[in-house]
Amino acid sequence: MSGNGTKLDLEGVQWRRLSWRMLLVDPLGMLTRLSPLFLISLWLGTNRDNYWFEFSIFALVMLAALTRWISTSYYVGPTHIVLRRGLFSRNQVRIARERIRSVDTESDLYHRLLRVSIVEVGTGQQDASKDEQGRFRLDAIASSEVEPLREDLLSHMRAEHPELDLADEELWGSRFGEDIARWKITWARFAPFSFIGFGVLFSLWLITLQMGDMQSRLLELGPVVSTRQWLTDLGQPWTILGEAIAVWLVASFLGMLTYAIRYGKYALTDRGRVLFVQNGILRRKHIALDKLRLRGVEVHAPLLPRLIGGGRLDPIMTGTKRGNKASTLLPLAPRKDVHRVATRIIGTSAPVDVPLRRHPAAARRRRITRGLFPFWYLLAFAILMRLDLGSQVDKWIAWFIIPAFVVFLLLAFDRIRNLGHTVTFRSLVTSHGSLSAKRSILSGRGIIGWRVSQTPFQRWAGVANVAAATPAGQGSYNILDMRDTEAWGLAEVLTPGITAEWGTIVRYPECGGRPQVSSPAIDDPSLPTFPRKARGRRRA
Repeated sequence: MSGNGTKLDLEGVQWRRLSWRMLLVDPLGMLTRLSPLFLISLWLGTNRDNYWFEFSIFALVMLAALTRWISTSYYVGPTHIVLRRGLFSRNQVRIARERIRSVDTESDLYHRLLRVSIVEVGTGQQDASKDEQGRFRLDAIASSEVEPLREDLLSHMRAEHPELDLADEELWGSRFGEDIARWKITWARFAPFSFIGFGVLFSLWLITLQMGDMQSRLLELGPVVSTRQWLTDLGQPWTILGEAIAVWLVASFLGMLTYAIRYGKYALTDRGRVLFVQNGILRRKHIALDKLRLRGVEVHAPLLPRLIGGGRLDPIMTGTKRGNKASTLLPLAPRKDVHRVATRIIGTSAPVDVPLRRHPAAARRRRITRGLFPFWYLLAFAILMRLDLGSQVDKWIAWFIIPAFVVFLLLAFDRIRNLGHTVTFRSLVTSHGSLSAKRSILSGRGIIGWRVSQTPFQRWAGVANVAAATPAGQGSYNILDMRDTEAWGLAEVLTPGITAEWGTIVRYPECGGRPQVSSPAIDDPSLPTFPRKARGRRRA
């Protein structure tokens, strides 16, 4: 059965196979991922005469690649595309061509050397709930076939707009489009202030931990020994501080290298109907983002990159997995570039730069009390250590407890500074957080429901949490601790008539009688209108 419930006759159709070069690409990629296991095996078995384990793994990898090539085929028909795979457990994926919204490509170093690419067909909103078996993913076909296949599969999107000339480049864009942003090597300066390098360093540490001799030899290297001895001579707590700085320097180098490999060759191109994102040096990805699925953008400003003027930009789109970074519009980059790209995407700079409406004093008090929770746990642990070990830990308490209190207090004030919301250009703008601060700009047309919730403490303080539900992005976007008497008024501004069922229209005081202008990009009239409903309870 096909996606729309009609029977699809596949008898006598011409099935296509993946490129025969995947028989080389697949084993090379698998053996590269298994290289740590091979290194450990060879290291531990240097005195062996029998390497049957390594040859067995190699044979299994080759057999798996051959089996996948034999059992995988696909069909591109006039109304549907079909992918079937599996030798013992057959799996078949069918997609109606009218539901295709994107054709993304991906290629790592081995794919590019052998001139093949991975192609994944997306259908928009439903992609977010599919597992690997439910995706239409071709790994791999010849690179020369990718562009004709993309043009063929997306041809129906032009047919959806018959009033427009097929050659109208203003809508569809040229083959190359207009560049919005390109990666610059200077952006790598933000990598040391992220956790990318620490993740790589931890992985390397786990690998060397399994190879005890290698870890011991690394620690016995001349520069390492002399540096550790110099730090030891400084005495505590300078030794720990110096070792932390040394680890951070190593993680910074690994982070800059990883960032350059992951996002090198990055480019964001406007091709009219779609935004085309490409990035990666070793594993290159090409992703097409349909503008009709765009519901807003999200400006991320993690604490450490924010201190040196950095940030990241993600789209709020239907059909993207939660936490998926593949469709990032702009990686860590200067804040001015983030704001410029966000302005270009949504069509106006107002939601990006507009001052936010500050929340009441109760919300600020809650940021401080909640922000100091970790400190009280740390203080309780220090007291227990003092009772158990006596005065010998007094110096440690003096060196770490007081700075910890200052750090947590500063983080709380940073949360206060970032907390706020507003309504502008018929869009909801909300901001919160400190370590992972972000400003979310969500079109009112993309909101399908509202939830207003209060804990007993919030009811006592007169504040409430408001969540705008949407089929895009994370699924809901929260406003923390806003004045509870204004919660449903905010919902009424963005979803007119939602409070009419209570016999009266709740007004939002900030908007008053001021008209709300439409944002040209994320509030386009051609966007589908979703049924809206209120969720939660109105506070009396």
